[in-house]
Amino acid sequence: MDSPFALLSLIVVIPFLGMLFVLSSKDNEDGVVGRNALHVSIFTIICNIILIWRIFMILNEKSSSLQLIEKYNWLNIPNIDIMFGVDVFSLLLILSVHLAILIGLFGASSNTFRQKSLMVFTLLFLSTITGFLVSADIFSFYIFFEAMLLPLFMIIGMFGEVKKQGLINRFFLYNFIGAIVLFSATMLIFEQSGSVLLSEVSKIEFPAPLKYYIWGAIGLSFVSRIPIWPFHYWISSINSGIRNPLAFIITALLPLTAIYGFIRLLPQDISSEIGSYIIYGEIIAVVTMLFISLIGFINRDYQYKIFAYVTVYYILYLLGVFINDVLVMSNIGYSLFCFLIIMASLEVVSSYIYHKEQEMQSLSNGFLCRVKRLSFIYSFLTIAAIGMPVSAVFINNFLILSRLLGFNVKMGVLLVLSLAFVGITLLQELLRLKQDHKECRLGKNDDISKPFFAFMLFIIFILLMSFVKPLWFVASA
Repeated sequence: MDSPFALLSLIVVIPFLGMLFVLSSKDNEDGVVGRNALHVSIFTIICNIILIWRIFMILNEKSSSLQLIEKYNWLNIPNIDIMFGVDVFSLLLILSVHLAILIGLFGASSNTFRQKSLMVFTLLFLSTITGFLVSADIFSFYIFFEAMLLPLFMIIGMFGEVKKQGLINRFFLYNFIGAIVLFSATMLIFEQSGSVLLSEVSKIEFPAPLKYYIWGAIGLSFVSRIPIWPFHYWISSINSGIRNPLAFIITALLPLTAIYGFIRLLPQDISSEIGSYIIYGEIIAVVTMLFISLIGFINRDYQYKIFAYVTVYYILYLLGVFINDVLVMSNIGYSLFCFLIIMASLEVVSSYIYHKEQEMQSLSNGFLCRVKRLSFIYSFLTIAAIGMPVSAVFINNFLILSRLLGFNVKMGVLLVLSLAFVGITLLQELLRLKQDHKECRLGKNDDISKPFFAFMLFIIFILLMSFVKPLWFVASA
């Protein structure tokens, strides 16, 4: 089914147009830096969310093939067309990314440090990651996969608070190498098959010497964006050093692109030779997962705790992808939808608590004892994050874990241990903040505002409804 009114192109272009408006916006007369830029950004994302909801209404949710195809001629010699298309899985990710960044915008509203610049690169990143998720051919897939690194690099440079220049150099080096090897793999795929359709790549049978390079190059370019050894150090050092909640959320979306890449390009029939390499990768992934969960458990920094939570769940979904099962893939999609929303909300609320603690110049046990609105929101998000039955994460993660346990019991046990450690880490922080403390210096004025509380209640409503019915917002579901 072709896309009416080029809807997929619109959801890519709208954030870019919003970025242009932000660039041309001026500060308010009262001198509040970036306030107009923030308002334009929020309005832009809300408009795109409404358009995404409209696309859901015309999408055939029972079809696993890409729909609403848009085709644009790029080159005649060689003949290359740029194509866009979506299915329920990719559109769910697009919606969750928009909601996560919208939550981050509300969280960053009080932070005026280079706010206009942050809005510009946020909208540029949103445009590129949306383009990546709607790509239906290998060339647009590659272009958007690499294009999103530009705004990400600028955000890390301005808001990452990275003291070691070597970390920035590693970020550039790893992604530069990944860009080169992925481009070479893309050209080899085009030369071998003459087809650029993303849905056809996983079905192509390459000659024995060539397939190792192609799949190895694709795997390396994707794995370099996930906190798995040996790439975990630079990612953890950058993410744990970011104190702006919106900047953290954007950097935490980078591994999502790698997981989506594996889903689209993983061979349908994995040969025994390639399968043996995947097993080694799974071992490294599980060990990294357990290591980071233990570090998060003993680390007192809230940002590293959230990073540990995000990393453990990303690796869980990555391991689920390697099962190469259609049912597991759909479970991953529904779970990722809520996971990204929970991650963004937890980061924003935790950042608020952190800045309040910084104002008091100490870690405050019983911080939530007198702030009822904040206490309720933080408690619910923690319960949702550890996988309790309040969102789609609960049932879908249970199904993914059951399949992983059936696939390899030892690996499944280590996964359960990692999830347990990261869950205890979040509960430990909740207990510290909620325990009764006579010297609590907070009052009602330190609670979150009523408008933000109402917005978070809306987010909670989305999570609860996703548990009842994943596609509850689609009339035909």
